[in-house]
Amino acid sequence: MDAATQDIYRALANLDEVLKRADFHQISLAVSKMISEENAHTILSSMLTNANVRYKNSDLMHRLLHEEGRDAAGMTSIPMPVGLISSDDSAILGKEGFLFLVGGSNDVIGQYSPDKRDEFDVSDRWINLITSRLEQSASRGARYHQIIIPEKISILSDLFPKPVASPTRLLDLLEKECICRFGDAIHTSARHLFWSLADRRPAWKKTDSHLAPFGSFTIFKSFLRRLYGLETPELVFRKNAVGVGDLSFRLFGLFLPETFFEADPSSMPSFVHTAQKVSESSPEPGAHIGYRQVWHNPQAPIAEKVVVFGNSFFSLVENGQSNLSWWFSRWFRDFHFVWTNEVHWDYVEKESPQLVLWQGVERFLRIVPGQ
Repeated sequence: MDAATQDIYRALANLDEVLKRADFHQISLAVSKMISEENAHTILSSMLTNANVRYKNSDLMHRLLHEEGRDAAGMTSIPMPVGLISSDDSAILGKEGFLFLVGGSNDVIGQYSPDKRDEFDVSDRWINLITSRLEQSASRGARYHQIIIPEKISILSDLFPKPVASPTRLLDLLEKECICRFGDAIHTSARHLFWSLADRRPAWKKTDSHLAPFGSFTIFKSFLRRLYGLETPELVFRKNAVGVGDLSFRLFGLFLPETFFEADPSSMPSFVHTAQKVSESSPEPGAHIGYRQVWHNPQAPIAEKVVVFGNSFFSLVENGQSNLSWWFSRWFRDFHFVWTNEVHWDYVEKESPQLVLWQGVERFLRIVPGQ
């Protein structure tokens, strides 16, 4: 290292020692006081300032999200311009307060571009994979089914701030190929379910990239009818719930709360209250890929074992009705969820389920598992 580099290195080492002796609140306050003009260095300062704001408001947010009797009474709204975009270009504000994921490592909005020309090749690779999965499942005495969750843009394109042709051509092509080759017995098109609704807005949370409870129930209700000929109760989603959206932090630097509606469990069949978690495991603290939960419900109406390979749209049962796992764990005798984009056949062979279910997301379709 030259002399200047060594000086910088020593300064950073000294700073590291000072920071280790201070708490985060002190650091954020100190840096906040140093902001005097706009320049590149204020990026770090603004991050720490946001952290300080979150720290000061943490008690308020905790009470809103966790205290009994929580509702929307302690919340308010302010007008914001449609089209407001996050500093990292990953999220954008649409109409009626709906936030949309547009960037990130999957370049979500880019997947809607008419310049994409490889959808036939990618779709063919998916069809080959699905064919293999059907054969693998049958060889183990299990049925195979899949659910692909569409992007929020594909369902609420009328609320997106810019004109966009939806869905992505890849999802459209792949679903047509699935129906043509395999029929609708192995594939649930959540896109078509949502588009058949008189009002699509209740299916999604406003400040989150995930479904609201009504959206997850809509998929689950169709799934049960199609595969098992089983009708679910006509649930009313009117119970106030409060949560924080994953897109709000991207846009505002804060996890902002939002209200949505759940179905009151007291109005549901008694068996929804008898599900119990048997086990769970994670490869490492805070990790998602490889996370596993197992639930057992002795009074479930479907006396089968289902193994689900999916992602955050299933997620943890404890996270509530917004997640598909909540519904599956109530209606199936044995429910296994593994957080992965693959189908782990060694796990299927070990557990011997009657049903193997894979769940994907529209924005992830360009990456074919195993390829």
